[in-house]
Amino acid sequence: MERFAGCVGVDGAKSGWIAAWWSGSALAWQVYPDARMLVESHRDARIIAVDIPIGLCERRGRQADSQARAFVGGKRASSIFSTPVRGILDATSQPEASRRHRDIDGRGFGAQSFAILPKIRQWDELLSGDARARQCVREIHPEVSFAALNGGQGHGLVDPKRTFAGAEARVALLADVFGRDAVMALVRSVPVRQAATDDVLDALVALWSAGRIASGCAGSLPAPVVPDAKGLPAAIWY
Repeated sequence: MERFAGCVGVDGAKSGWIAAWWSGSALAWQVYPDARMLVESHRDARIIAVDIPIGLCERRGRQADSQARAFVGGKRASSIFSTPVRGILDATSQPEASRRHRDIDGRGFGAQSFAILPKIRQWDELLSGDARARQCVREIHPEVSFAALNGGQGHGLVDPKRTFAGAEARVALLADVFGRDAVMALVRSVPVRQAATDDVLDALVALWSAGRIASGCAGSLPAPVVPDAKGLPAAIWY
């Protein structure tokens, strides 16, 4: 598993962020309470691939989001939420966020999107002030990565990730990369109170994408990458 050396896959979880990486002959994991602690704990990483929007627009939607929906296709395309405009990152309530988003962009901002706003802010603040983190952190979306692993554009998985069929489909794809025993050992080792099974599988597919990014064979949506006003890359890698 040399291709995963120095690579970390990250997904949001109940208690913070779950990170997965290949350690010797097995998959390892750790849950971190915030983005800064995670990055500090993996300062030697070549690539940290995280399921969170990074480059943000001042107004209008990102090319990354619309292209990701087209890449995944089918019902699972709706799981890719629109990224907020930068001007609402400090909003403290969903009604406030929605009102301000509509004033800036003409679109409201829903409750599901608002729920991850503090996590988006965490990574935006970290990357804005940490040059080393900017070098190694990349945005991924698990549904895009699973579609890529499943055959590419238009091959998004049909079953939702929290269903038994959806979990089985994701485990099967990851087993082809890491081995079924390693995948199941990791899933069993993570207490549900810290991270749900779907979070663990999403962190693993993020690790798969991290390996592709590190080896130079990953794709991005859009291509070429479009930076935001702060110079952060507004792209989803897979």
